Amino acid sequence: MKRTHPQRGLSLIELLVALAIGSVLIVGAVYVFSRGRTTYAVNESVARLQENGRYVLSVLEPDIELAGYYGFTNSPDTIRFVSGASPGTVYAVAAQMRERPIPAAAPVAVANLPAGAHDCGTNFAVDVLTPVQGSNDSFVLGPGAGAACAPYGAGAVGTADTFTIRRVETVTAAPDAGRLQLYASRLRSRSAQQLFVDGNAPGPIDADNEIHNLVVRAFYLSQDAVDRPGLPSLRVKTLAGGAQFIDTEVMPGIEDLQVQFGIDTGDYDNDGVIDPAADANGDGIPESDGRATRYVNPDFAGLDRAQVVAVRVWVRVRADRPEQGFEDNRRYEYADVDYTPAGDDRRFRRVLMSRTISLKNARTL
Repeated sequence: MKRTHPQRGLSLIELLVALAIGSVLIVGAVYVFSRGRTTYAVNESVARLQENGRYVLSVLEPDIELAGYYGFTNSPDTIRFVSGASPGTVYAVAAQMRERPIPAAAPVAVANLPAGAHDCGTNFAVDVLTPVQGSNDSFVLGPGAGAACAPYGAGAVGTADTFTIRRVETVTAAPDAGRLQLYASRLRSRSAQQLFVDGNAPGPIDADNEIHNLVVRAFYLSQDAVDRPGLPSLRVKTLAGGAQFIDTEVMPGIEDLQVQFGIDTGDYDNDGVIDPAADANGDGIPESDGRATRYVNPDFAGLDRAQVVAVRVWVRVRADRPEQGFEDNRRYEYADVDYTPAGDDRRFRRVLMSRTISLKNARTL
């Protein structure tokens, strides 16, 4: 007869030890999972902020590069506004400032322009002599801007810059009554460039004479995003049909926009004065060769007499919701901004992005 041995189970001590080891392993796994999930959420949040910032810069970059492009020329000095058979010279604030040490109190409106072209300032839509324009830490577009050009929602972010570009579209267009367009001539690039709005082309349309829609975009920050009051948003006022400006949202969550203009001062050896070679005629105004020697804010005195050859842009992007357990104590220093989050603002994650963009159509004198 075969003898059998009784089966022995775990003792109470062995069971407790096993439970303790299992609990430690489970707690460790849960901790690793929790940390991994938190890290993933943080990385996802940062990536989203960076993506939004890159998108904003990608919107601004082509406009900046093409600012001052007017068909077959980048020299707008001779562009006229034509209405039917009555031509008139485009009256631009920049031109007035170049001609007089002290500009007049208010520019004279170009005759026969639709009223909407003056909504954001007198002659704002046709100030072709100013391809890039800005205001420093304030919402200011053009002189005499009316209520039709007011910022969206509760108003503009008062500490942010505004930034305006002017150019024409790179593709040609057909005459379109009510839209500001440029008649560009290849063979007479300095004498036959004409703006018109009535759909009557000032000359023939062929391989050497084209029509391009005028592009004017003014970027600013509003205090409110669409359907999200209290969330700052980048918006743009765009010249559209009927020579009116429409206001649209570009990207919510942009809490600051700063711009600086790279100007060619002619001081290439950094000694504080214009180089003799850059001022051949001795008039004190450098004959620009397209090099940025200094970056200045939009309210820089004398900017109207300087040649802008580049634009430096900063965008500060903020998360749309506060993050539990997070505090942003970073000090942000850029352009003329020195910002450290305080109070509830510290609970929002944010990134700062910048880019320096050359104007491909900057004129060299």
